[in-house]
Amino acid sequence: MFAVTLANASDQAVLAIHIEYLPVTSKQEANTLETIKASGINEILINLSQTHFTFNQPLTVQYGSKDGPLYDPQSHQIQIPYHFYTETIGYFDKNEYQQRFGKSVQSGAIDTLLHTLLHEAGHAYIADQNIPILGKEEDAVDNFSAVLMIEYTEQGDEAAISAADMFAFESDSRPDYYDFGEYIDEHSFDLQRYFSTLCLVYGSDPKKHQNLLDEVENSYLSERKEFCVYQYQAISDNWHHYFTQ
Repeated sequence: MFAVTLANASDQAVLAIHIEYLPVTSKQEANTLETIKASGINEILINLSQTHFTFNQPLTVQYGSKDGPLYDPQSHQIQIPYHFYTETIGYFDKNEYQQRFGKSVQSGAIDTLLHTLLHEAGHAYIADQNIPILGKEEDAVDNFSAVLMIEYTEQGDEAAISAADMFAFESDSRPDYYDFGEYIDEHSFDLQRYFSTLCLVYGSDPKKHQNLLDEVENSYLSERKEFCVYQYQAISDNWHHYFTQ
């Protein structure tokens, strides 16, 4: 779980984000609700919003929704089903996450949930501030989430790697080809999102993460590492242009 230090802020700023839990319908959902509450991810969201991306209109985060994870611009609401967490647990468990990476399945799922929460908050911030996006907004908010985690969250780089692993697990669960719907979807392919997130983590601290991109072919690795350093700085600078502080 994350250690959280809330920034000093007015009550009005705190109330800019409302956390809402819909009634649970099973013991599993009840356990998920308590896990989310104990994880500290909502406090991280509120803290980061207070200090870096304040909203003009109050934002609601609703857990237990039927659909999602998603951001609904009509209601200015983030919706996250309880089953998203349990499905994520399933992916990490199936891929023997603890044995392979030395982190618990639960921590990997919470890391992924934090990345998802900030991803959807990125959509909300873009809508709230009318930020122009040139390119895929989904890629932009993946970057938004990664930069915030890496720069402002304790062990956020490791959490971002866990979230990237989830993209890889989802990609592995698909067949060797993509159907037509994948090519016209607003998201990049899961494997692209995996490597893009790893690229940002590496670029943020090449010395610490010197082996992170080792699965890239050797003939391409040196060039890719140089690009990731440039890419991280460019994306971080671009988002800081819109951050409050």
